Amino acid sequence: MPKSAPRVQATDRSMQITDPVLHRPLVELETAANVTAFWSALHGFISTAFPHHHSTTLFLDAKEKVPGALTLHSQPSRRPADWWRARAQLTPTHAYLNDHPGIKLYNLDDILPAEPQARRRSDFYRHVLRPEGFDKLLGLTTWEKGERKSILVLRRAFSQPAFSRGEMNLLLDLHPVFDRTLRRIEKQEEERVCRSTLQQFINLLPQGVLLVNAKRELVFANPEAFEACARWNLGAEAARRMNSRAVFAIPPAFLEAYEALLTDHYAVALAPQSAGPGGLRRRLVHPEQPDLQADLSLVTMDDPLLARPYLFAQLINRTLLSAPAPEAGERQLAVLSKLTPREREVALLVRDGLGNEEIATRLHKSIGTIKNQLQSIFGKLDLTSRAKLISLLR
Repeated sequence: MPKSAPRVQATDRSMQITDPVLHRPLVELETAANVTAFWSALHGFISTAFPHHHSTTLFLDAKEKVPGALTLHSQPSRRPADWWRARAQLTPTHAYLNDHPGIKLYNLDDILPAEPQARRRSDFYRHVLRPEGFDKLLGLTTWEKGERKSILVLRRAFSQPAFSRGEMNLLLDLHPVFDRTLRRIEKQEEERVCRSTLQQFINLLPQGVLLVNAKRELVFANPEAFEACARWNLGAEAARRMNSRAVFAIPPAFLEAYEALLTDHYAVALAPQSAGPGGLRRRLVHPEQPDLQADLSLVTMDDPLLARPYLFAQLINRTLLSAPAPEAGERQLAVLSKLTPREREVALLVRDGLGNEEIATRLHKSIGTIKNQLQSIFGKLDLTSRAKLISLLR
């Protein structure tokens, strides 16, 4: 079980977590959207609740091997990383926390010798406390799987009063908010990074990916999906002349298939002893462009009746998958994934043996535009000739 500093009876007039003056700083703390906002709100809370203090430091991910790598200071320090490493070797805090896993609150008096002369003779006192101008410290610590995760440190100068019992209790009351908010922000940041990375990957796919919500509104489409939908709705020739984003519309055939999928979805979900509506799909082939296909499915929540499913569409241009062997197909996709949809179109026409003038005529573009796109293609693929591009795409 995690250990905690024993709660003590307040015998002073220190603030309590329920004091009205702390309401706004607490709300700002709990609703902070990122670490910067969290630190600003935390600093506001401490300035209000602890008006007398020397400095404050927030150590994020305190189990890091590099001391000072993830820290925020109320008095920003420009000291180099080597200085922080040397300082970390002097502090007795690490050993104390290692011996007290799970402790929420610690006091400098718990760590340093009680006898004044022995305390003053310690390296930590002589090389850290005295030069930096403080001799009182409280630390609020969060833990994860037996390792310290984050530490909030409050310090007071030699001339300032000691931390009272009421102030220690206030920090203990703050601990759940401190811990919960940091974990939420960390989780949100992880999800944001994952979404961003996944979106970058999807944007490079030589295959359209489309997500539509229950209101028939676009949620997400990668560049290839915009191009494919323009081609589906307008035809290949007309689509080449258009800005695919400007003329975007969900193909009516997709919405008709969505209605059919929804009907099947609810029929399965409401059926007795239903195993769930998973696996419902539709494949559409464009009636006039058979190389253009779409695989449609539903994105549902764990409870199939809780919310209306979204429509997920994968748009496939079969001309991109014309390699004679699976290995060649994988190589083609790897090459094409580095290009924009318009660059892919040019690259595939080069593969088919067309010259710049023929490509320009086919795509209704100027020869100069085709040359510029080829230069961009060569740069992205680190190529120097059309022959090498043709070799990659066969």
